[in-house]
Amino acid sequence: MSLKPVVRSMKDSLDGMPIHIRQLAEMFRKHGQKQNRNTAGVNDLDATDVPDALRDGWKKDSWHTPDRIVGSGKPNRPYPAEYLDADYIREHIDKFGDGATRFYRADSLNTYGPGNNGTTFVFPTSEIDNIIDQAGGDPKKLGTMLGLGENFFVDKNGNAVEIIRADFTPDEITNGNIRMPQGNEGGANAQWIPGGYLPEGIPEAVVNVSDTGTGSYTNFYVD
Repeated sequence: MSLKPVVRSMKDSLDGMPIHIRQLAEMFRKHGQKQNRNTAGVNDLDATDVPDALRDGWKKDSWHTPDRIVGSGKPNRPYPAEYLDADYIREHIDKFGDGATRFYRADSLNTYGPGNNGTTFVFPTSEIDNIIDQAGGDPKKLGTMLGLGENFFVDKNGNAVEIIRADFTPDEITNGNIRMPQGNEGGANAQWIPGGYLPEGIPEAVVNVSDTGTGSYTNFYVD
């Protein structure tokens, strides 16, 4: 079944809506492009299911809309369970069954530690190789894909900075230590949208971290 008609109709219906709803439509469009371009390379992204899952997972009786949630601002954004079905949330968290991963600037990690008020955003470890391949060794593209901005992993001269990869094992993120982002977290920036996905369509979640004993940190080199 082609995803194009679904993506196009959803995008067209949302074009006149506020910016954060349009971001969701753009996310759906990019998933469709990825699916058509390289089906074998996006198995873990489950691109064919994301648009329908998010649309169907939004509680029909909720007064919340994506734009209203984002517009509420920190620290007033509601818990995801208020507007997302329990099945949707569970299936989303299941994407992290093989562990979770994130990338840090080494200078920021050394100065501020691994968390922002004790939490950090992470991505499914099972999808990291695909993310790295798509970035193609470009630190600006990596920053954009991870919702951090194209200049996050480069210095003022545009050169790549030292990057640290942190991997969290399944054992480290069990017992409620991984959850759907609420948007009130210290690391939630202007790119955050509800539903557990970055604008680029990459799944994200939040885990608790400590300065010691959480995660395995290794150097990550951009070619």
